[in-house]
Amino acid sequence: MALDSAPILLKVALVLLSIGFIIDIIGFATPYWQAYDGRDIFGHHSEVNSGLWRTCWTRYSRLTQDTREACGKTTGPSWFEATQAFETLGFIAAIVALVLIVLYIFVPQTSGKRIVFILGMVACFAAAGCIILGIIIYGSKVETNLSWSFALCTIAGIIFGVSGILLIVDMLKR
Repeated sequence: MALDSAPILLKVALVLLSIGFIIDIIGFATPYWQAYDGRDIFGHHSEVNSGLWRTCWTRYSRLTQDTREACGKTTGPSWFEATQAFETLGFIAAIVALVLIVLYIFVPQTSGKRIVFILGMVACFAAAGCIILGIIIYGSKVETNLSWSFALCTIAGIIFGVSGILLIVDMLKR
């Protein structure tokens, strides 16, 4: 099967998977799951951005007019480690889903093989489920100052779920 002979729902699912993967990799890797501003007792303004893997601090001093930046590994309690684990599993499942659907469409040896299609569909739902579960865990513990990386991963999880649904509809139409 080639892209031109693939059903429209399969093409749409592939495009959504690609977009979802790009969005997910950005949200997964960037330190903007949570962002907040603050001031210390000396009047220094600081910004803190925290992600799944790194936390970055930027401190501005009005007295010396300098800026200091630092980043370090993000660590946390067991709920945070669970978030990291589910987001990582979701990311891996997204890679698997994308690879399987590409194989199903473009590689002659696997093109049209029902098992490759079904495994790709299952991987879509696994990615969606793991990502959304990680989002729920994180969002239930960190109730304020959620930032754009968190939002990107949320959107990616939804996109993977929609892709899985499109693949089911495509399979039922054939």
